[in-house]
Order: sequence, then C-alpha cells, then structure tokens
Amino acid sequence: MILNGTNTFNNFGEALYGVFNNNGEIVAIGGLNPDPFSNKPFIGRVRRFYVNKEYRRKGIGSLLLKSIINEAKKYYKILVLRTNTKQGDNFYTSYGFLKVDIYPSSTHYMELKK
Repeated sequence: MILNGTNTFNNFGEALYGVFNNNGEIVAIGGLNPDPFSNKPFIGRVRRFYVNKEYRRKGIGSLLLKSIINEAKKYYKILVLRTNTKQGDNFYTSYGFLKVDIYPSSTHYMELKK
C-alpha cells in the first residue's frame, strides 16, 4: 500500500481477485493486504470484498473468499476483516471467522493453518 492511501495490491503478501461474467463485467472483487491497523507483520486483512447482488448465493463469494484465505496462508498467521452487516457476519462466520473485537478496526478474525 502506498502511503498516500492508494492501494495497488502489488506488494509482498498482497493480492486482488476479480470475478467476471460472460460479458467481461466484474461481478465480485476482494483483496488481501497486510493489516494497516496493526504493526504485526503476521496479520493480513481481507479488503474490498464485494459480490454484486445479482450474483450472490451462487457460490461466487465462497470461491473468492476461499482464494483469499488460501493466498493469506502463504504470508500470515491471522486474517482479519471488518463488516457492519448481519449478512456479512453470517457469511464470514460460516467460513470459520470468529466475531471478536480484539484486533484494531476489525470485527472478525481467523487463525490460519498452513
């Protein structure tokens, strides 16, 4: 991440995933960065995760999140995220994230096992 706030997802431990429909339009996106709210290098953060409403409940979000988790295992011990919706809470906890307020500016975390 560049210090001016621009997130380019091109540094060590970073990735940006997109899912496109048959017309080439992006329908889901999600990224991985070192957690900018922590000074611990072993904590990663799910960033900018979004699935277009028309494409929800079709497995796209699951595929995207699993890809991010698998990538995170290469670099981090802990993966955190922030969501403010019940739907998001239900989605992330169904994949093993715990809803606990112990990491700065995060609502959920997961211990990663390689």
